Amino acid sequence: MVKLARFLMDILYIELVNADAQAPARWWLCEDAEVSAMGTDSLGDIESAARDQVNTLDKFETVVLLPDREVLYIQVEIPGRSQARIRQAAPFAVEPHLTEEIDDVHIALGAVEKNGAVPCMVINQARMEAYLSVIEGASIRPSVVTTPGMLPDASSDIYLIEAGPSFTVRTEDQLAVVSRDALAPAFSSILVDDLQDTAVKCVGTESMEVEVRQALDQLNVDQIQIEVVSVETLLTNVKSPMELLNLQQGPYAVKDRGGSIYQILNKTALVAAACVIVVSVIFLVQGFWADYKTNELRSESLDVYEAVYDTRDISGNPVFRMQERMGARMDDRSKWLILLESVVGATSGVEIQNLDFNEAQNKMSITFFADSFQEFEAIRSRIEDLGMTVEVNVAEQQKNRVWSRITLAAR
Repeated sequence: MVKLARFLMDILYIELVNADAQAPARWWLCEDAEVSAMGTDSLGDIESAARDQVNTLDKFETVVLLPDREVLYIQVEIPGRSQARIRQAAPFAVEPHLTEEIDDVHIALGAVEKNGAVPCMVINQARMEAYLSVIEGASIRPSVVTTPGMLPDASSDIYLIEAGPSFTVRTEDQLAVVSRDALAPAFSSILVDDLQDTAVKCVGTESMEVEVRQALDQLNVDQIQIEVVSVETLLTNVKSPMELLNLQQGPYAVKDRGGSIYQILNKTALVAAACVIVVSVIFLVQGFWADYKTNELRSESLDVYEAVYDTRDISGNPVFRMQERMGARMDDRSKWLILLESVVGATSGVEIQNLDFNEAQNKMSITFFADSFQEFEAIRSRIEDLGMTVEVNVAEQQKNRVWSRITLAAR
């Protein structure tokens, strides 16, 4: 059959069993949503073996699968609307679920779910770097690094993926690696409450169905649907391989690798032409636009300043003037003034950078430095003890101190 067009991307899946460059690895080449070739080879020979099977000059994308035992998968609620804010707050949401130091792990974030939860994959940084070193040493440049447990759509079914002497158990919001003799406790404790309405899909060999049925018999469950599917079926059912939860984020993000010489030259020519046009336009309007926006912003800023201080003359420190104005409008022992005393006097390591008081909403935003996260938590607890609500907008490590911005409101 002649292919008139190629709408589906060719994907090479490589499954690693450990961070050993000499260990054989399984691979599958998916073309047009079908597995066209598969094998088990040393890591350095896989791409060439797969490329021999490709009948076109198109490049294929590579997805590397690390063992599920290396990662922790959880879904947590993280405050914040932007991806940058969510990434800043992620360590605080994930840390209670860890058994190691937060500084020793790498956190990869998925897209926010409909229920507001954020899928997270956590892996030890040293282990992540060991795997990446092995992958790079084999001259493999994957677009996605994930695990087999991230491949299925587990929104309605339970997936069991055979992994040597263990099973990976995947539900909508959980992933666990259990030994074969612990399968029954896994069904009863970490999965769903009502197993009668759940289908179990076993990815692996036909013998898995017998083991799963024996585990369910221990729970007196005999009506559950069990379906065995092959690894090849699982791979071809992945709808968007490039949108899988990818461990290559943050410091491990994939850099733009370019393409062939022709593609690079063509892209360079297009970019150069676009730059000439854009720069020409910028030089024409830059001076007029900059002057206009500068005057407009200055006028708006002075209007706000005048509304607060009844003058357009900016003198002194605006923060101190705001404190004076707040003190003039409140009783001497108001909650806000007590609050300021408690923050400033909490410890000598606190350095307040900015105060922003919203009189209409009766809220205050405070930006400050603390010596440590423990000191930050102590400050937040002291404020809450005064009867205030504390919303943490951001708290992140900056060199040897913790920079934080919090919003306070009276209960």
